[in-house]
Amino acid sequence: MTESAPQNGNQPKKRVRGERGLQIYQNLRREILTLALRPGKPLDETKLASKYNTSRSPVREALIRLSGEGLVLTLPNRSTLVAPFDLLLIPKYLDALSLLQRTTHYLAAIQRNTGQLEEIKKAQSHFLETLGQNDTSTIEANMEFHLSISVASCNPYFTTAYKRLLNEGMRMHHMHLEYIGWELEEKEISEHQELIDAIEGKDALRAEKLAQSHAEKFDHRFIRFLSQKLSEHIQINTH
Repeated sequence: MTESAPQNGNQPKKRVRGERGLQIYQNLRREILTLALRPGKPLDETKLASKYNTSRSPVREALIRLSGEGLVLTLPNRSTLVAPFDLLLIPKYLDALSLLQRTTHYLAAIQRNTGQLEEIKKAQSHFLETLGQNDTSTIEANMEFHLSISVASCNPYFTTAYKRLLNEGMRMHHMHLEYIGWELEEKEISEHQELIDAIEGKDALRAEKLAQSHAEKFDHRFIRFLSQKLSEHIQINTH
């Protein structure tokens, strides 16, 4: 009697090449965007490899990918750190975000196909589901909604640049959240559906106008945040 071959379910699962690096990238990216890893914090390959119980190669792969997204910075001495904020560049950042948001959303109304429109609607449904859960989920879902519109612009160069700006925007949102909280205005929420309607109706000018309005609300909120005295929001325990 011959021995039967082992069932597929009993065989050890083979790790897909690059899977470990992807997991590390996703974990580090989440920690950077939510400020669990602070701007300017050094990222040591050896310590990260020990933390994730792996060799340095997957860590290096993850750091290279994060560097391409502008989330980590590699110095001339080859040390790596979380990309710092340069407050002097904030006005230029806001200009770039507004311009790319208007451009990608305008083009999405012209170029989008049925599948891309469905992805935008799916991203909106997920965004609405996050409302009232926790701010981090809502911030991430908001980013994914706008990114799905950018994908529908059918210009990968614009989308790559826009995603990099959205990553910076997420860190700004979380800095705002950490100190004084963060709450979407009702108008911002309703503008999402208006954007979908404009893109579905191929009304490019309307989509651009809504994208600009959306970007301006972010500008005003963040500028107000920077102008406040943050010490007013720090509670001192006198007991």
